[in-house]
Amino acid sequence: MTVGRLAGKTAIVTGGASGIGLATVQRFVAEGASVVFCDLLPEAGRELAASLGDAGKLHHSRRAAGGPNDGDAIAGELGARAVFVAADVTDQASLAKVFETAVKQFGGLDILVNNAGVGGGEGPIETCPRSLFDRTLAVNLLGPWLGIKLAFPLLRARGGGSIVTTSSVSALLGMPGQGAYGASKAAVLQLTRVAAIEGASDFIRVNAVCPGGVSTPIIYDSPLLARGIDPALVGQGLGRAQPLPRACQPEDVANTILWLASEESGFVTGQAINVDGGLTIEFDSKHRRQIDT
Repeated sequence: MTVGRLAGKTAIVTGGASGIGLATVQRFVAEGASVVFCDLLPEAGRELAASLGDAGKLHHSRRAAGGPNDGDAIAGELGARAVFVAADVTDQASLAKVFETAVKQFGGLDILVNNAGVGGGEGPIETCPRSLFDRTLAVNLLGPWLGIKLAFPLLRARGGGSIVTTSSVSALLGMPGQGAYGASKAAVLQLTRVAAIEGASDFIRVNAVCPGGVSTPIIYDSPLLARGIDPALVGQGLGRAQPLPRACQPEDVANTILWLASEESGFVTGQAINVDGGLTIEFDSKHRRQIDT
Protein backbone atom coordinates (compact mmCIF):
# COMPACT_ATOMS: atom_id res chain seq x y z
CA MET A 1 0.00 0.00 0.00
CA THR A 2 1.32 3.44 -0.93
CA VAL A 3 2.06 5.71 2.03
CA GLY A 4 0.98 9.32 1.58
CA ARG A 5 3.63 12.03 1.50
CA LEU A 6 2.12 13.63 4.62
CA ALA A 7 1.15 10.48 6.49
CA GLY A 8 1.06 11.08 10.23
CA LYS A 9 1.34 14.87 9.85
CA THR A 10 -1.09 17.46 11.17
CA ALA A 11 -1.68 20.61 9.16
CA ILE A 12 -3.59 23.86 9.50
CA VAL A 13 -4.82 25.61 6.35
CA THR A 14 -6.34 29.07 6.63
CA GLY A 15 -8.81 30.21 3.99
CA GLY A 16 -9.46 26.54 3.32
CA ALA A 17 -13.05 26.66 2.06
CA SER A 18 -12.38 27.81 -1.50
CA GLY A 19 -9.85 28.07 -4.29
CA ILE A 20 -6.22 27.31 -3.51
CA GLY A 21 -6.99 26.66 0.16
CA LEU A 22 -9.67 24.09 -0.60
CA ALA A 23 -7.47 22.35 -3.17
CA THR A 24 -4.70 22.23 -0.56
CA VAL A 25 -6.97 20.77 2.12
CA GLN A 26 -8.18 18.09 -0.29
CA ARG A 27 -4.64 17.24 -1.43
CA PHE A 28 -3.27 17.11 2.12
CA VAL A 29 -6.04 14.73 3.24
CA ALA A 30 -5.41 12.55 0.18
CA GLU A 31 -1.70 12.46 1.12
CA GLY A 32 -2.44 11.19 4.62
CA ALA A 33 -2.46 14.36 6.71
CA SER A 34 -4.97 15.34 9.35
CA VAL A 35 -6.11 18.86 8.54
CA VAL A 36 -7.73 21.62 10.55
CA PHE A 37 -8.88 24.36 8.21
CA CYS A 38 -10.58 27.66 8.80
CA ASP A 39 -12.60 30.22 6.89
CA LEU A 40 -15.65 32.38 7.44
CA LEU A 41 -19.01 30.65 7.45
CA PRO A 42 -21.32 32.01 4.72
CA GLU A 43 -23.65 33.86 7.12
CA ALA A 44 -20.77 35.08 9.29
CA GLY A 45 -19.06 36.38 6.16
CA ARG A 46 -22.12 38.41 5.25
CA GLU A 47 -22.38 39.81 8.77
CA LEU A 48 -18.71 40.76 8.78
CA ALA A 49 -19.00 42.36 5.35
CA ALA A 50 -21.95 44.45 6.50
CA SER A 51 -20.09 45.61 9.61
CA LEU A 52 -16.98 46.72 7.68
CA GLY A 53 -18.58 49.31 5.41
CA ASP A 54 -16.45 49.89 2.28
CA ALA A 55 -14.00 47.23 3.42
CA GLY A 56 -16.84 44.73 3.43
CA LYS A 57 -16.59 44.67 -0.36
CA LEU A 58 -13.55 42.44 0.06
CA HIS A 59 -15.59 39.61 1.60
CA HIS A 60 -17.88 37.17 -0.16
CA SER A 61 -21.60 37.72 0.35
CA ARG A 62 -22.96 35.24 -2.22
CA ARG A 63 -21.89 32.00 -0.55
CA ALA A 64 -24.67 29.68 0.62
CA ALA A 65 -24.89 27.45 3.68
CA GLY A 66 -24.27 23.87 2.57
CA GLY A 67 -22.73 25.09 -0.69
CA PRO A 68 -19.31 24.33 -2.18
CA ASN A 69 -17.58 26.94 0.02
CA ASP A 70 -19.21 26.05 3.35
CA GLY A 71 -16.46 24.74 5.63
CA ASP A 72 -18.72 22.46 7.65
CA ALA A 73 -20.05 20.83 4.48
CA ILE A 74 -16.52 20.39 3.11
CA ALA A 75 -15.31 18.75 6.33
CA GLY A 76 -18.29 16.42 6.28
CA GLU A 77 -17.38 15.27 2.78
CA LEU A 78 -13.69 14.76 3.57
CA GLY A 79 -14.15 12.62 6.67
CA ALA A 80 -12.64 12.36 10.14
CA ARG A 81 -9.19 13.68 9.21
CA ALA A 82 -10.60 17.07 8.19
CA VAL A 83 -11.93 19.47 10.82
CA PHE A 84 -13.38 22.90 10.10
CA VAL A 85 -13.19 25.81 12.55
CA ALA A 86 -14.84 29.11 11.66
CA ALA A 87 -12.34 31.92 12.20
CA ASP A 88 -11.30 35.42 11.17
CA VAL A 89 -7.51 35.32 10.74
CA THR A 90 -7.18 38.97 11.78
CA ASP A 91 -8.50 38.15 15.27
CA GLN A 92 -5.80 36.43 17.34
CA ALA A 93 -8.27 34.85 19.76
CA SER A 94 -10.35 33.50 16.88
CA LEU A 95 -7.30 32.15 15.05
CA ALA A 96 -5.91 30.65 18.26
CA LYS A 97 -8.96 28.37 18.45
CA VAL A 98 -7.88 26.82 15.16
CA PHE A 99 -4.47 25.96 16.62
CA GLU A 100 -6.03 24.73 19.86
CA THR A 101 -8.24 22.41 17.83
CA ALA A 102 -5.23 20.93 16.02
CA VAL A 103 -3.59 20.13 19.36
CA LYS A 104 -6.77 18.79 20.95
CA GLN A 105 -7.92 16.72 17.97
CA PHE A 106 -4.62 15.51 16.54
CA GLY A 107 -1.96 16.08 19.22
CA GLY A 108 0.11 18.89 17.74
CA LEU A 109 1.11 20.64 14.54
CA ASP A 110 3.57 19.92 11.74
CA ILE A 111 2.47 22.21 8.90
CA LEU A 112 0.87 25.64 8.62
CA VAL A 113 -0.46 27.00 5.32
CA ASN A 114 -1.21 30.72 5.62
CA ASN A 115 -3.56 30.96 2.66
CA ALA A 116 -6.43 33.23 3.73
CA GLY A 117 -6.48 36.38 1.65
CA VAL A 118 -8.64 39.13 0.20
CA GLY A 119 -8.36 41.78 -2.46
CA GLY A 120 -6.78 42.29 -5.79
CA GLY A 121 -8.11 45.08 -7.93
CA GLU A 122 -9.14 47.49 -5.19
CA GLY A 123 -8.61 50.43 -7.53
CA PRO A 124 -6.11 53.28 -7.87
CA ILE A 125 -4.20 54.42 -4.79
CA GLU A 126 -5.70 57.89 -5.25
CA THR A 127 -9.28 56.68 -4.89
CA CYS A 128 -8.93 53.53 -2.76
CA PRO A 129 -10.67 54.07 0.61
CA ARG A 130 -8.47 53.80 3.69
CA SER A 131 -10.78 51.10 5.04
CA LEU A 132 -10.05 48.84 2.03
CA PHE A 133 -6.31 49.36 2.45
CA ASP A 134 -6.46 48.58 6.19
CA ARG A 135 -8.57 45.45 5.78
CA THR A 136 -6.43 44.15 2.90
CA LEU A 137 -3.27 44.43 4.99
CA ALA A 138 -5.03 43.00 8.04
CA VAL A 139 -6.06 39.79 6.26
CA ASN A 140 -3.10 39.38 3.91
CA LEU A 141 -0.25 40.40 6.24
CA LEU A 142 -1.43 40.49 9.86
CA GLY A 143 -3.14 37.11 9.38
CA PRO A 144 0.06 35.30 8.31
CA TRP A 145 2.05 37.13 11.01
CA LEU A 146 -0.37 35.88 13.67
CA GLY A 147 -0.30 32.40 12.14
CA ILE A 148 3.48 32.21 12.30
CA LYS A 149 3.43 33.57 15.84
CA LEU A 150 1.00 30.85 16.96
CA ALA A 151 2.67 28.06 14.97
CA PHE A 152 6.28 28.46 16.06
CA PRO A 153 6.00 26.97 19.58
CA LEU A 154 3.90 24.05 18.31
CA LEU A 155 6.31 23.28 15.47
CA ARG A 156 9.28 23.60 17.80
CA ALA A 157 7.68 21.05 20.12
CA ARG A 158 7.53 18.59 17.19
CA GLY A 159 11.20 19.08 16.37
CA GLY A 160 10.48 21.26 13.36
CA GLY A 161 7.96 21.69 10.60
CA SER A 162 6.93 23.70 7.58
CA ILE A 163 5.10 26.99 7.08
CA VAL A 164 3.91 28.03 3.61
CA THR A 165 2.26 31.39 2.93
CA THR A 166 0.37 32.33 -0.21
CA SER A 167 1.77 35.53 -1.71
CA SER A 168 1.23 36.59 -5.35
CA VAL A 169 2.99 37.73 -8.49
CA SER A 170 1.46 41.08 -7.56
CA ALA A 171 4.25 41.21 -4.96
CA LEU A 172 6.78 41.25 -7.81
CA LEU A 173 5.14 43.33 -10.54
CA GLY A 174 3.77 46.87 -10.61
CA MET A 175 0.10 46.08 -11.23
CA PRO A 176 -2.17 49.16 -11.42
CA GLY A 177 -5.10 49.07 -9.04
CA GLN A 178 -3.33 46.72 -6.63
CA GLY A 179 -1.48 49.09 -4.33
CA ALA A 180 -2.91 47.59 -1.16
CA TYR A 181 -2.97 44.01 -2.42
CA GLY A 182 0.48 44.11 -3.97
CA ALA A 183 2.00 45.82 -0.93
CA SER A 184 0.50 43.24 1.42
CA LYS A 185 1.76 40.34 -0.68
CA ALA A 186 5.23 41.87 -1.02
CA ALA A 187 5.40 42.31 2.75
CA VAL A 188 4.56 38.62 3.13
CA LEU A 189 7.75 37.75 1.25
CA GLN A 190 9.91 39.71 3.68
CA LEU A 191 8.00 38.22 6.60
CA THR A 192 8.80 34.81 5.11
CA ARG A 193 12.53 35.54 4.95
CA VAL A 194 12.69 36.83 8.51
CA ALA A 195 10.65 33.93 9.88
CA ALA A 196 12.82 31.46 7.97
CA ILE A 197 15.94 32.76 9.71
CA GLU A 198 14.26 32.88 13.10
CA GLY A 199 12.99 29.31 12.73
CA ALA A 200 15.99 27.67 11.11
CA SER A 201 17.77 26.58 14.29
CA ASP A 202 14.61 24.73 15.32
CA PHE A 203 14.24 23.09 11.88
CA ILE A 204 11.19 25.21 11.10
CA ARG A 205 11.15 25.96 7.38
CA VAL A 206 9.22 28.96 6.08
CA ASN A 207 8.48 29.52 2.40
CA ALA A 208 5.98 31.25 0.14
CA VAL A 209 4.25 30.62 -3.16
CA CYS A 210 3.50 33.40 -5.65
CA PRO A 211 0.62 32.37 -7.91
CA GLY A 212 -0.27 34.25 -11.06
CA GLY A 213 -3.89 34.40 -12.16
CA VAL A 214 -5.65 31.28 -10.89
CA SER A 215 -9.13 30.11 -11.80
CA THR A 216 -10.62 30.53 -8.33
CA PRO A 217 -13.66 32.32 -6.86
CA ILE A 218 -11.47 35.30 -5.89
CA ILE A 219 -11.39 36.03 -9.65
CA TYR A 220 -14.60 34.67 -11.20
CA ASP A 221 -16.79 35.37 -8.17
CA SER A 222 -14.88 38.33 -6.75
CA PRO A 223 -16.83 40.15 -4.04
CA LEU A 224 -15.56 43.39 -5.61
CA LEU A 225 -17.84 42.65 -8.58
CA ALA A 226 -21.62 43.10 -8.53
CA ARG A 227 -22.00 39.54 -9.82
CA GLY A 228 -19.87 36.59 -10.74
CA ILE A 229 -18.37 35.79 -14.15
CA ASP A 230 -18.68 32.50 -16.02
CA PRO A 231 -15.61 30.47 -14.88
CA ALA A 232 -15.19 29.14 -18.43
CA LEU A 233 -14.77 32.66 -19.78
CA VAL A 234 -12.32 33.48 -17.00
CA GLY A 235 -10.39 30.32 -17.85
CA GLN A 236 -10.11 31.36 -21.48
CA GLY A 237 -8.74 34.76 -20.47
CA LEU A 238 -6.29 33.25 -18.00
CA GLY A 239 -5.08 30.88 -20.71
CA ARG A 240 -3.72 33.91 -22.56
CA ALA A 241 -2.22 35.64 -19.54
CA GLN A 242 1.20 33.95 -19.44
CA PRO A 243 3.58 31.96 -21.68
CA LEU A 244 2.17 28.54 -20.71
CA PRO A 245 -1.05 28.61 -22.74
CA ARG A 246 -3.60 27.36 -20.23
CA ALA A 247 -5.29 28.63 -17.11
CA CYS A 248 -3.62 27.94 -13.78
CA GLN A 249 -5.85 25.76 -11.60
CA PRO A 250 -5.96 25.71 -7.78
CA GLU A 251 -4.45 22.23 -7.89
CA ASP A 252 -1.33 23.59 -9.59
CA VAL A 253 -0.63 25.79 -6.59
CA ALA A 254 -1.71 23.12 -4.09
CA ASN A 255 0.84 20.73 -5.60
CA THR A 256 3.61 23.27 -5.00
CA ILE A 257 2.42 23.85 -1.44
CA LEU A 258 2.41 20.08 -0.91
CA TRP A 259 6.06 19.86 -1.95
CA LEU A 260 7.04 22.71 0.36
CA ALA A 261 5.10 21.09 3.21
CA SER A 262 6.67 17.67 2.70
CA GLU A 263 10.10 16.37 3.61
CA GLU A 264 10.98 16.40 -0.10
CA SER A 265 11.82 20.10 0.32
CA GLY A 266 13.61 19.55 3.61
CA PHE A 267 16.55 21.85 2.78
CA VAL A 268 14.47 24.66 1.27
CA THR A 269 13.61 27.68 3.41
CA GLY A 270 13.10 31.41 2.99
CA GLN A 271 12.12 31.03 -0.66
CA ALA A 272 9.29 32.36 -2.82
CA ILE A 273 8.28 30.00 -5.63
CA ASN A 274 6.40 31.52 -8.55
CA VAL A 275 3.53 29.39 -9.84
CA ASP A 276 2.74 31.61 -12.79
CA GLY A 277 3.31 29.76 -16.06
CA GLY A 278 6.37 31.89 -16.79
CA LEU A 279 4.67 35.28 -16.44
CA THR A 280 7.31 36.93 -14.26
CA ILE A 281 10.26 35.84 -16.41
CA GLU A 282 8.75 36.81 -19.75
CA PHE A 283 10.44 39.66 -21.62
CA ASP A 284 8.06 40.06 -24.56
CA SER A 285 4.67 38.39 -25.05
CA LYS A 286 5.08 38.33 -28.85
CA HIS A 287 6.79 34.96 -28.50
CA ARG A 288 3.68 33.34 -27.07
CA ARG A 289 1.89 30.71 -29.10
CA GLN A 290 -1.68 31.68 -29.96
CA ILE A 291 -4.27 29.32 -28.51
CA ASP A 292 -7.66 28.41 -29.89
CA THR A 293 -10.69 30.02 -28.23
